[in-house]
Amino acid sequence: MSVDTYLQGKKTNGYRREHIEDVTILLAPSLLDYANKVQLVTKKKIIGGKKLVAMAHHEHTGACRH
Repeated sequence: MSVDTYLQGKKTNGYRREHIEDVTILLAPSLLDYANKVQLVTKKKIIGGKKLVAMAHHEHTGACRH
């Protein structure tokens, strides 16, 4: 999964925007085709505080393209 925080000059009009409190997440169209659920979780690291983890969940159905 890719994370990019510098969006100046990037084409983001095909991405779905999700707003969670004061954070905006851009979801790629290809991820939306694959995942039926995307979950964002903060996890505590042993050293250095917290990190944000994105987990994409997928269930195999007749609509799968793989």
